[in-house]
Amino acid sequence: MGVNTAIFCVVYSVLLDPLPYRDPGRLVHIAETHPEFPSFQVAAPDYFDWRRTSHSFADMAAHTFQAMGQTTLLGQGEPERVQVTIASHQLFPMLGIQPLHGRGFSAGEDAGQLPVALLNESLWRRKFSADPSVIGHTLRLGNFAFTVVGIVPGRQAYPTWADVWIPLSFLEPQLKDIRRFHPLEVIARLKPGVTVEQAQAEMQTIASSLAATYPETNNTVGAAVFPLSSIITGEIRPALLISWAAVSLVLLLACANVAHLVLIRSVSRSREMAVRAALGASTFQLMRVPLTENVMLALAGGALGVFFAALSLPLLGEFAAGAIPRLNSLALTPITLLFSATAAILCALLFALPAIFHARKMDIHQTIKQSAGLSASHRRSLFSATIVAAEIALAFVVIAAAGLLYRSFAALLKEDAGFDARGVLAVDVALAENWDRSASLFEQQLAPRIRGIPGVTSVAAANCAPMTLGSTELSRYASRFGVAGRTFEPGKFPVAQLRWITPDYFRTLGIPLKRGRLFSGSDAGKPGYIVNETLARRFFPGQDPVGKEILMGVVGPQPEAGPIIGVAGDVRDLGLDLEPRPTLYQLAVSPRMTLLIRAGVSPSSFIPAVRHAIRAVDAEAPITRAVPLLTILEASMARRRFVLYLLSAFAVLAAALTAIGVYGVITYSVSRRAREFAIRFALGARRSHLRSLIVRNFALPAAAGLIGGAWLAYLFAQTMRTQLYKLSPFDPPVLAGAILALLLLVVASALRPVGKASSVSETTALRE
Repeated sequence: MGVNTAIFCVVYSVLLDPLPYRDPGRLVHIAETHPEFPSFQVAAPDYFDWRRTSHSFADMAAHTFQAMGQTTLLGQGEPERVQVTIASHQLFPMLGIQPLHGRGFSAGEDAGQLPVALLNESLWRRKFSADPSVIGHTLRLGNFAFTVVGIVPGRQAYPTWADVWIPLSFLEPQLKDIRRFHPLEVIARLKPGVTVEQAQAEMQTIASSLAATYPETNNTVGAAVFPLSSIITGEIRPALLISWAAVSLVLLLACANVAHLVLIRSVSRSREMAVRAALGASTFQLMRVPLTENVMLALAGGALGVFFAALSLPLLGEFAAGAIPRLNSLALTPITLLFSATAAILCALLFALPAIFHARKMDIHQTIKQSAGLSASHRRSLFSATIVAAEIALAFVVIAAAGLLYRSFAALLKEDAGFDARGVLAVDVALAENWDRSASLFEQQLAPRIRGIPGVTSVAAANCAPMTLGSTELSRYASRFGVAGRTFEPGKFPVAQLRWITPDYFRTLGIPLKRGRLFSGSDAGKPGYIVNETLARRFFPGQDPVGKEILMGVVGPQPEAGPIIGVAGDVRDLGLDLEPRPTLYQLAVSPRMTLLIRAGVSPSSFIPAVRHAIRAVDAEAPITRAVPLLTILEASMARRRFVLYLLSAFAVLAAALTAIGVYGVITYSVSRRAREFAIRFALGARRSHLRSLIVRNFALPAAAGLIGGAWLAYLFAQTMRTQLYKLSPFDPPVLAGAILALLLLVVASALRPVGKASSVSETTALRE
């Protein structure tokens, strides 16, 4: 009950608790689609066209995506990197968000660049000591100053990652006017009576119209409408539901064990119940006795379970941090307590059923005449066999699910990432607000200082480190391109991931060069690209791509050509479970970059020295992250690891409960037949014959449990497809392993009671 309550707390907090906005069920997220991306951000002109032409929505709002809005908060102590989002004035009124202090944006501030800003409550408390008088004061963000006009409640902050909001009028003109750039996340509120499917149909019609009007940019661009809740929790939903189902099966195992104990207690009280019935007790009164006792037992277990859950929730929250969204409010709530009480009562009904059935079917006269329990021997034997089969089947499901996740995780770890993360430190930093200044500071000042740190062997910079792009950010550094000498239809240019790097990037990460050469310092300012094997294989099949030309800016009036100077090995930098995408490497240093530093010592040991080197170059440069690259690689698998660890713990618990249950059933069955076995011994039966007799009695239920468990495990595994990597739900090694484990478990559980029965003294047994 404690484990179930704790997991329900997580499920409720993440999946069931309504979003903290007005009428959240009608909020949707609208994305654009492309053959390369199931969903990605929206071009600003498309958003404006959607607002003007759509009829399915009561309102529509937009904000820039997370990666666009990193800037430096100055003038409030230590410079801090904060997340800024540019948002339309409709955003907060549409969500029903009222500022804690001050006001929201006005339509006029959306139209003209009035320098006003809203602060997240958490930033307000952290940097301004929750002072209400901050309203009207100036906020320095990089080279710009904004007037604070409102404080946004932290629980309702949307997007959740934002620290500061500024008006949509601050969107750069080229981002606002050109359709080839996609900077916006769009949410909308459905009109009453309009379904998501109807809105989807209308948006797809509008997208088709835009594709016909603007074929150069929108030819392959569609639109997709999703419930907002599914966007926030979509990736973790299957994993949490699988974990909840697994822990529910473990609870059923516990109920099966208790049901057997309750039945034993009821059989031992058969004479008492018969006497009650003979004295006039009704069937309801007879059933009320075991039901009341079991409800008290279940409620006591539920109360202890709540106590255990309260102790485990902080640990569970810490364990799941970074892997699961919406865990900030993880705590025992009235809803959680209601769930625990309801589950306890349902459990009481489950394990009281055999006792109630026994009371209803009891033959009063026969029970009073015979020794207690003999009249129910057949039903008890059948129920014991059913318990063994059910426990083995339920345990099979949980153990097989854990085995599938383990095999899947092992397969994922065996994938070659294409780079060597060991001994590499990743540091996110912004040295300047423009490209030329960033390149100058890195090449002339920062890189030499870092190379001088003892132990450092190489240093490079890139626009993003491997494994740092989320699944919704695949379009962040994606770019359309062309190939010189090949013709593509308007709007149907291929898409590649674009990485801006410095010359030592490949050497620092251990990425092999397959053909051509790497960048050198003399390539600075010259056009040229290194491509990965996937791009070379897809667009230059059977050819040497070195020397061929790539065209960039193909949607613009004057595409720029650059030669391919080399082919690098494929890198799974978007996730170990994602195939490498076509990738272009270009020599450049972006204003916001990730330093990649390889050393012969532990990466964590020289973080202070790297920070000191950065501060020596720019005292106000914000360092948002400095962690070993191996930590980032491990964090990219956090959700899979979380589910694996949970189900592994549940599998161990299921195995323990099954062992206890099988041991209890066999022990009780043997004890009830002690006189029979003694008579058999007295008549000359061998002890080996007795052991085989007991084994045969439980072999059929065990076999039935294994067969039923295999079928249930296969059905359960079908729901786990999204969690399995290159693995079929019907995986023979996993099923064979689960069968072997349960067979060994049953044999181990039966050894002691069978051995004890075969060593009983005939004289003692007959006398008793």
